[in-house]
Amino acid sequence: MRKILLSLSLLTLTLQASAQTQVGNSNFEGWEGASSPEIKEPLNWNSFMTASGGLAGAANQQMDRVTSIRPGSTGTYAVRIWCNSIFGVAANGNVTTGQINMGNISPTNSANHNKSVTTDVNFSDPMTDSPDSLVVWVKHKPVTTSKLGRVSCVIHNNTNGYKDPNDVAGANTVATAISSISYNGGNWQRLSIPFTYVGTPSNAAFIITTFTTNQTPGGGNGGDTLAIDDMELVYVPKALFTTSGNIVCPNSPVTFTSTSTNFPTSYSWNFGDGSPVSTTQNPSHPYAAPGTYNVTLSVANQWGSTTSTATTITVNALPDASLSYTQATNCPADTDPVPTATNAGTFSSTGGLTINASTGAIDLSASTPGMYTVTNTYTGGCGNTGTTSITINPPANSTFSYPSNTICATGSNQTPTIVDAGTFSSTPAGLVFVSTTTGEINVAGSTLGTYTITYDATGSVACPTSGSSSNITITITSSPDASFTYPLAAYCADATDPDPVFGVGANGGVFSSTAGLTINSNTGAIDLSASTAGTYTVTNTIAASGSCPMASGSFSITVNALPNVALGTFTDVCVYNPAFALSGGTPAGGSYSGTGVSGGNFNPSTAGLGSETITYSFTDANNCSNTATNTINVEECLGLNENDIATVSVYPNPTDGKLTLSNVIGNTSFKVVSVSGQVVLSGVVSNTANTIDISSFENGIYVLQLTQEQGLQTIRIIKK
Repeated sequence: MRKILLSLSLLTLTLQASAQTQVGNSNFEGWEGASSPEIKEPLNWNSFMTASGGLAGAANQQMDRVTSIRPGSTGTYAVRIWCNSIFGVAANGNVTTGQINMGNISPTNSANHNKSVTTDVNFSDPMTDSPDSLVVWVKHKPVTTSKLGRVSCVIHNNTNGYKDPNDVAGANTVATAISSISYNGGNWQRLSIPFTYVGTPSNAAFIITTFTTNQTPGGGNGGDTLAIDDMELVYVPKALFTTSGNIVCPNSPVTFTSTSTNFPTSYSWNFGDGSPVSTTQNPSHPYAAPGTYNVTLSVANQWGSTTSTATTITVNALPDASLSYTQATNCPADTDPVPTATNAGTFSSTGGLTINASTGAIDLSASTPGMYTVTNTYTGGCGNTGTTSITINPPANSTFSYPSNTICATGSNQTPTIVDAGTFSSTPAGLVFVSTTTGEINVAGSTLGTYTITYDATGSVACPTSGSSSNITITITSSPDASFTYPLAAYCADATDPDPVFGVGANGGVFSSTAGLTINSNTGAIDLSASTAGTYTVTNTIAASGSCPMASGSFSITVNALPNVALGTFTDVCVYNPAFALSGGTPAGGSYSGTGVSGGNFNPSTAGLGSETITYSFTDANNCSNTATNTINVEECLGLNENDIATVSVYPNPTDGKLTLSNVIGNTSFKVVSVSGQVVLSGVVSNTANTIDISSFENGIYVLQLTQEQGLQTIRIIKK
């Protein structure tokens, strides 16, 4: 009953004091009896009534419960002990969390002591924490006022029968809080006694607390009294912490972990960079600016607070990742620029810019004109990124066209449509421009004939490049002729795009076609791959002008689609398989090519080990060709050496149908493989079921593969 009640008391204390350990019933409110005279001892505390030793039977009651409590107490009771005379010897009043041992009539004999009986919960108090001090209220009334009482609180290891005062200075002691108690006019006084740690705190296992009316055994007088109330173990927290790193980069969060001891209930972190204080137990904090910062942690609980400034955080500066190009604006034909960067990392850009990730060099001609942001990502040290802008202007557009490529000599002047500014010229002599800037032709001032007009464009921005000029053919005539042909009447879709062919005196005007044919209206060039297969009528129209009548010519042209060619997959073959005919290409009638292919047959040994590409080509009635490819794998298909497998004999070979196997060990899997690499028969043979029937197979060569636990055996079979 005594310790069950104590457990409830300890639970209450634990909930109130943030889990630190306190001496059980340290306010002396719990007692074994309900009321006097049943009251015996306070819970968790022991007196002479429960003493051990040879003189225990001579013990008197020297303790009672009193209601004279210390000032400000919220409790009801205190404990009082007094000195009594036994056999003429002064027996000091004594109350302890251990057990009193009365072993000798002489008070100073070592057989008289208090002890922790660690094997008995009634006479021991567990303790694994590290309190800072002991606080208790006492009222000492000695007969001789100069005499002193004693309080002793000793933390020790798990030694059973630990004795106070005999073992206090021994190796088993972890910490002590011992003090004398003086006379204070018979009034309550508050004592605060620090613990002195003389051993390793982690060895703490038990605590024994003792109050006596006199600090000297047998030194008191009958009638000495000592009242005790509201004892408390004080745990002032100790501020300690660790960090996730002491050298960091800007804006990289540092995690601070409190390792503070003695049950702190509040935290205050000063990160040293002017940021607000954090009250989180384990905060994470980023430092924006490079520098050195001292971090301070203050922790507190109901007994006090401490501060630690034990850690310095160094924030390294970011490396210089800036970059620049010699000029911010470039043309496609300029020399490819390479950036200047103090710390070159990986270069990247928004889409459309062709850039070397290692050097930052820009391929201007391969890039799409536009404005781009180039980023240098440097990962050394803290890592950093730098950006710059670069613009690629488009090349000058030299596209131009006249209303008609055939101009009537009696008609009006002709002015071309242009995109960018530039200069016009012509050959041979005889064509006169009103302006070489606009390209307007002085028709009346020009000589009849055919001319090549060249336009060199400079553009609105200065990006002159080779290839920024273009030319067309213009004819000035008094009798326009629009007749024309193409080199062929029919083309395959993958042929070279054709241009119209003009006879003597004939010229181009405006070209048009029925829907489906992609044609340049100015030049008459046909884009075959962009056109739909079919037959089209192409018309060349020269509009009437001046005294020249309209002229028109047409030509029929056919665009043939490429045949739809496919090639099926091939089965893997062994390098020792004989040559076999390739199949699977559609439409039928095409041809096979590739390494190891000859006359439509594939020879594995000629091709050699590995994956070979087989191409199937087919040409249709329109003489349009297309191809399809697939791969065939040539494998070793090797087993173990002949000595590693029991050799199986097969007979008769050649055979007209039934094969008999001898020397078969256990169940042996078999496969019959055709010369094309296809498995045509599989199963299991044994020493008793040892025949294979291939009578239904076509005559020819086959490979018999036998698989036993020891390896693989292959046998060439001839079916006749």
